[in-house]
Amino acid sequence: MNSLQQLRQWFMSLDKRERQVLGSGAVILVVFIVYLALVSPYLGHRHALTAEVKSQSALLAWMRPVASRIEASQGKPPAALPGGSLLGAVNASIASAGLAAALQQAQQSDDGTVRAQFKSVDFDRLVNWLAGLQRTYGVVASDVTVTRASGPGQVDASIRLEDSAS
Repeated sequence: MNSLQQLRQWFMSLDKRERQVLGSGAVILVVFIVYLALVSPYLGHRHALTAEVKSQSALLAWMRPVASRIEASQGKPPAALPGGSLLGAVNASIASAGLAAALQQAQQSDDGTVRAQFKSVDFDRLVNWLAGLQRTYGVVASDVTVTRASGPGQVDASIRLEDSAS
């Protein structure tokens, strides 16, 4: 006799009530194993995918208006430099950005670039000024050196600016 026949014979030798209890336990065990092996991973994966879809939908909702603004700004050529001078545009934009107090020096080089040096300037304002300068006039920072200053969010900066149109 093989072991399966022995197991069947042993099972049949049990009382009817014992067979019912053992059979019910086996069914519960099989259902539990199927749940752990198939259903639980499926539900967990489905939950993760649902969360990912919500996250990506929120990102898409944020990106749509930003993309339309970017597309709208792509077609516009940069404004002409005030007075035709890069130094004039830099000085005017520094004053309007509220960075004049931190400006140590701004001078134009022989190659047409402008070197601006700031002392204890707010970093966020400086970056916003650079972004606005590029967006408005097409002026880009080609060489930037930034070091931490004494106050929180304050930096000392040396920036070389050039007109991207030239």
